Amino acid sequence: MFAFLASAAISLIIGVILTLINKSHSKDIYTKEGLVIVALAWLVMSAIGALPFVISGDIPSYFDAFFENVSGFTTTGASILRDVESLSRSALFWRCFTHWIGGMGVLVFIVALIPNMADKSIHILRAEMPGPIVGKLVPRARDTAKILYLIYIVMTVLEMIFLLFGGMPLYDSILHSFATAGTGGFGIKNSSVGGYSPYLQWVITIFMILFGINFNLYYLLLIKKFKSMIKSTELWCYISIIVVSVLIISLNTYPLYNTISDTIRHASFQVSSIISTTGFSTVNFDAWPGLSKSILLILMFLGGCAGSTAGGLKISRVMLLF
Repeated sequence: MFAFLASAAISLIIGVILTLINKSHSKDIYTKEGLVIVALAWLVMSAIGALPFVISGDIPSYFDAFFENVSGFTTTGASILRDVESLSRSALFWRCFTHWIGGMGVLVFIVALIPNMADKSIHILRAEMPGPIVGKLVPRARDTAKILYLIYIVMTVLEMIFLLFGGMPLYDSILHSFATAGTGGFGIKNSSVGGYSPYLQWVITIFMILFGINFNLYYLLLIKKFKSMIKSTELWCYISIIVVSVLIISLNTYPLYNTISDTIRHASFQVSSIISTTGFSTVNFDAWPGLSKSILLILMFLGGCAGSTAGGLKISRVMLLF
């Protein structure tokens, strides 16, 4: 607890100083300012976010802690830890929580929370999100951020509930939901998701796919524009790639598992994990035939759909290339 309180105090002091310095400056935000804000905010938040690991002693080296925190906020999923189960429960929680915040975008989170922010904060959203086009779902950028986060939170809670129904402990359910939502894959077990039941693996598989979908489509679903959602070429391309990849890999790896259910489950899980850039695993896919590994490699570059969640090139950009 002390590690987080000390980190929060340091963050508060820095925030107060920056607020006092900025009082005499213009609050207008344009494209140039948006890019600078995003770049500097990522560095500052990653630097501060590494402090709980160091102060608690879970990751004694600040540079290692900084690496782990940057990996979390950017939902990259790379780790310096050889034994994640050796971390304290609070450190594991913070590690997965950085994924959840970074999944939608740290600056989107700030735009949604800060009151009275200039509406030109849309430039922050544009600089934060890697999609080809970032626009407002509603006239105000702050309201757009709120809608995106509401969808994000509801989906996270739903996954948590489904995991609880499958017998996963509450703590594990929360952290796996964070990591799935952020599509970063920080696990709390050395075996990743391999030690959990087939039902739990299927739940995580489905939600990895769902979190890789463009969140604008969920907004269309909310306002009952079903036809517009169904007509999305990006969505159908994304689903088609997943289905075809699962079928090919299932046929290619069937001799390794001998049961159709296990083969399809492992193929579906790994395809969903790789195309959404989540990084969870249930099996050692390095032992798979060359064809299956080649497909996974291609999926890794494709990534999910537009938005901060899911990395890679993005399905929309692949469509534009072709």
